[in-house]
Amino acid sequence: MEIFNNDVQNKTSLNRIIFRLAMPAILENILHTAVWMFDTAMVGRLSAEALSAVGFGSQLAFTLVNIIGAMGIGTSALVARHVGADQPEKANKVIAQSFLISVTVSIVLMVINILLARPFFSLTMKDPEVISLGITYVKIVSFGIIFLIPTMVLNAALRGAGNTRLPMLSALVANTINIVGDYVLIFGYFGFPRMEIKGAALATVLSQIVGGIITFSYLLLGKDIVKLNLKQAVKIDIDVVKQLSKLSLPSCLEEFSHSGSRLISSIWITRMGTVPFAAHQVAVSAESMSFMPGYGFSVAASTLTGQCLGAERPDEAEKSALVAMKLALILMGGVGLLFLLFSHQLMSLFTNIDEVKNIAAACIRIAAFEQPTLAISMVMAGALRGAGDTRGTFKVGIIGTWLVRLPLIFMIVFVFKKPIVYVWMATVVQFVVEAFFMFLRFKKNNWKKIKI
Repeated sequence: MEIFNNDVQNKTSLNRIIFRLAMPAILENILHTAVWMFDTAMVGRLSAEALSAVGFGSQLAFTLVNIIGAMGIGTSALVARHVGADQPEKANKVIAQSFLISVTVSIVLMVINILLARPFFSLTMKDPEVISLGITYVKIVSFGIIFLIPTMVLNAALRGAGNTRLPMLSALVANTINIVGDYVLIFGYFGFPRMEIKGAALATVLSQIVGGIITFSYLLLGKDIVKLNLKQAVKIDIDVVKQLSKLSLPSCLEEFSHSGSRLISSIWITRMGTVPFAAHQVAVSAESMSFMPGYGFSVAASTLTGQCLGAERPDEAEKSALVAMKLALILMGGVGLLFLLFSHQLMSLFTNIDEVKNIAAACIRIAAFEQPTLAISMVMAGALRGAGDTRGTFKVGIIGTWLVRLPLIFMIVFVFKKPIVYVWMATVVQFVVEAFFMFLRFKKNNWKKIKI
């Protein structure tokens, strides 16, 4: 699917192209976020212990998944370049090899998560009920990993080819199943047993299976400019794997950096107590709404940058990324305004526990101020990754997470012993730093010379 044309220099045409790419990605992200929010809201009706168990359990279960799933960034960049250069067969080979690797690794990760659940919760949590509930949740959701990681990689390939609609439709069906499953299985409606946390986990796994089947079938049937050829996924192609590794390894390390820092900070925050941690998880769920436009325009910037460079049109790649950033700033600024003005109303959607709600509302008001720099950081990172500069985004991520956010949170929790809202202030500082360095790296224009 060719997503740019000779009129791309026209501002109106470029805006339309960017929105055509970004909106399905935003809607897809809304669907994923809606499920996360719905999970949080449903589990939040059970107890603070259940909320903490699911929040922390999700981080454990999906930390390694997100790290390996980041190989989709390399897949997307390669597919975009090949499609832009009118080389769909090369793109298909990349997709097949990515699929082979993702299936193999997902089986290993499923086993690792199941084995680590008990020792990890026992070492990091104090509340016996949270430990018991968390272990149960992680062991169940781990079975969905063998569908989740390949789906993430295949969807990334489709986005690189300019198709952001199919991943959205796949997410629509899968997440509808998840939401209905949550409602029915957590509380035991329509004749189903009341399963509480087990029900939430089962609904998640079922949705991942369905989403995987939809994306896999679409690419297998060859309905797009790119397709999945299983014959090319039978054995390793060393040259393609080297290309993927060159681009994907920094992205995986970047995700490891982010996920690892989130996990460490969550462990530290649990020391504040069950209620502050539960409030933190609720606020994080609401904050994820602000990632939607950032994610969508990041996808648009990544796809356009990769395809324009593949077609040897670097100036149009730069222009596309900057326009995508401006549009993200406008929309994310609006989300920030919602956080500032309607914090209590938003938190009421997630929990009816007053103490948790009040603390979470204070946190989300602080999150309102991170929106402009978050928009810049996300879109510039997307453009750089689309160009193949995954090392650059990795370096900036290291600075923001390990040299800024984590040291600040450590001092807040253990040295100054401040309330949870100060942790959110540290996150604002992190995004300011990351936005500055991402934009600086983009404006140097070295990414225009990268060969992949």
